[in-house]
Amino acid sequence: MLCLHRKESWLILLLALLSFTELKAQDPRWTNLPTYDDKFMHYGFSIGLNTSTFRYKYSEQFFNGDTVASIKPQPSAGFTLGFITNMRLGDRFDLRLLPTVGFYERTLEYKYVKGTQKTQTIESTFIELPLLIKYKSQRRANSRLYIVGGIKTCLEAGSKKKERKASDLRTNSFDMAIDYGVGFDFYFQLFKFSPEIRFSHGFMNLLQQDNNAYSKSLMKLTSHTVTLYLHFE
Repeated sequence: MLCLHRKESWLILLLALLSFTELKAQDPRWTNLPTYDDKFMHYGFSIGLNTSTFRYKYSEQFFNGDTVASIKPQPSAGFTLGFITNMRLGDRFDLRLLPTVGFYERTLEYKYVKGTQKTQTIESTFIELPLLIKYKSQRRANSRLYIVGGIKTCLEAGSKKKERKASDLRTNSFDMAIDYGVGFDFYFQLFKFSPEIRFSHGFMNLLQQDNNAYSKSLMKLTSHTVTLYLHFE
């Protein structure tokens, strides 16, 4: 009987908490920035941590040659900084333009038939311009779920690309990618905070064909990145 009474007490407490949460969600006194989403334009900034690597295809030279035994990509960490321009298209849709600077490090590990191995690491800084559509769920109190998707244009900048030698693995300076992800909007009294995870799949061939074993073993290189963004608007 005592055990049953305890279970009933926990059930009553749980129902009371759920009822309080529901009333809180419906009470405008508990809602932060209640008219925030009615504005046509919003601005902000974002920071992100990424892990990036290459996806590749072997060339005929790799299968016909007797030098390189295997090629293995190694994911590496980087970070991004950017600005946010958000345009309201409707109750559930936004158009987002996100000028970003991305710092990446991508590594390929080459193993040779004689048992030795070498790595080729490409450090790069890209000026990126993602153009995304954001679909938002219904707002519940001070939070909502959303998904984003769109296309990203990337142009490499900085002096790192000029330091690469023709005897090393080299990549092109222009890339385009498909971006998609999911996140949450959390409304505070003075700003909106949105953690978001986004996947980026490049569809341009980044490989620069040079007369060395690193390039000849490959036919195609594309970028693949996973980024955790923290948006502040």
